[in-house]
This record gives sequence, structure tokens and C-alpha cells, in this order.
Amino acid sequence: MPCFELDGTTIHYEDHGEGEPLVVLNGIFMSCASWQAFVPSFSARNRLLLLDLVDQGASGTVDHEYTQELQERVVLAFLDHLGLADAHLCGVSYGGEVALRVATRHPDRVRKLVLANTTAHTSPWLYDIGKSWERAMASHDGHVFFTTCIPVVYSPGFYEANHDWIAAREEFFVRVFTPEVYDAFARLTRSAETHDERARLAEVTAPTLVISSEHDHVTPLVNQTELVAGIPGAAHVMIQGAGHAAMYEKPTEFTALVLGFVNHQTTGIAIS
Repeated sequence: MPCFELDGTTIHYEDHGEGEPLVVLNGIFMSCASWQAFVPSFSARNRLLLLDLVDQGASGTVDHEYTQELQERVVLAFLDHLGLADAHLCGVSYGGEVALRVATRHPDRVRKLVLANTTAHTSPWLYDIGKSWERAMASHDGHVFFTTCIPVVYSPGFYEANHDWIAAREEFFVRVFTPEVYDAFARLTRSAETHDERARLAEVTAPTLVISSEHDHVTPLVNQTELVAGIPGAAHVMIQGAGHAAMYEKPTEFTALVLGFVNHQTTGIAIS
């Protein structure tokens, strides 16, 4: 299991394939394992680099509060560990917020930027969703956590059509998640409370794709619209019929969008 250390914390990652490097950053409840179904497609033409941030997946946990500045340093240390001057960054939700921090503060390290279901700041809406999640996490009860945090992540149509699969996920969480996991989720959630990149969006120089979902009730469309308006030249697409977890609900569309954008050569095309 490849890893490196930052400030005494072990950081886990996965390295698949060859080609231009594509670093994928997770949402709060995700880990490298969340991407296993995507590995064959994402690594077919790219060096796919999956990364568990602090308090995620197989990476180490900490015993103190922090902000997303820590996760920004994790990404930079990861690139340095691999000897990469830059890479494409694809971030989902929380991971998109971290990717955005890297792109605004270290534009030379980002080739292309994909922000999926991401917001430029933690709005009162998102803040209060996070607080409800924290209360559920504090219970250390898998059923309380699942029924509070998970339904809103999916679109109603997907949730109803896949309810057996979702119910199995709930039982899996109950069996596997420990109090330490819930405490880590809570620290991750609190670390996003001060997230606000609105004043720095114009500092993004990488070609950027913003991916929205029709039924995203965690980071609604207005959040992606704000990103597109603030990031110079940003492209914007909407995945129809999907919620906040668009990668799971519409994996084919999600994969096509990310890989098509990252690997498409944007120079030399003249329309006359």
C-alpha cells in the first residue's frame, strides 16, 4: 500500500496506469476504494492517482481541528512525493473545494481542473447540512448516520430505484464504521466550515470544467453557476437526472465528461 508522511500523518494513495497524471480528490464520505469501478477507464490513457486526504480512508487521522489548508498541503506534498511539477486535478464535493484551493494558490501546479458538485463557499444552507451531519456522527450509530446523511446525497429517482442496494449500504456502514471513523468524518465536515474561495476565483488559470447535477440538494446549481461566473473561461455541464453523487448515479456520463475534458487538446481548433 503506497503512502508518504506529512507532519507525522501517514497519507495513503493509489497509482494506476500511465500517461498524463490525473489526481482525483474525494468527497467527505469517500476514499480511494470509492473509485475502484472507475479505475479501468480512468487509467486507460492517464496515470490515475487516487488520494485519501487526512481523516479519509486508509490515511491517518489526527487529534486536532484543522481547515482545508491542511488538505491543500497534502495535495502539494503528494505531487512533490511523486516528483510531479503539475497534474490534472478532479475533485468531487469536498475534494473539489480542496482542488479549488490548490488551483487558486498554486496555479502552476494544475494543468486542468474538474470541479464536480463543488461550491466556492460554505453557504448557510451547506453549513446547516454539515451541522446536522455532525450531530448524526456524534451518535456513533450507523443507522442514525445513514438516515441523516445519505438520502440527501442521491436524487429521489435513484434512491427509490436502487433502494435494495442503498439498504445494503446502510447495513455495511453499521458493521464497518467505528466511532473513530465517525469522529474523522466530523473533523472533515468542520474543516469545510470556513471554506470561501469567492474572492480568489479569478486567480484560477487552468482550463476548468464545472460539473453540476439536476437534483443536487447538497450543493445546488446556484453554487456551480457562481463557480462558472468567477473562474475565467470555465466550461459548465449539467448531468440530468442525478443528485449530489453524480459519479455513482451516472458513471458513464461522469467518466466521459472528466476524461473527455482532461484529454481533449484544446489548442489548434479554429472555427471559421
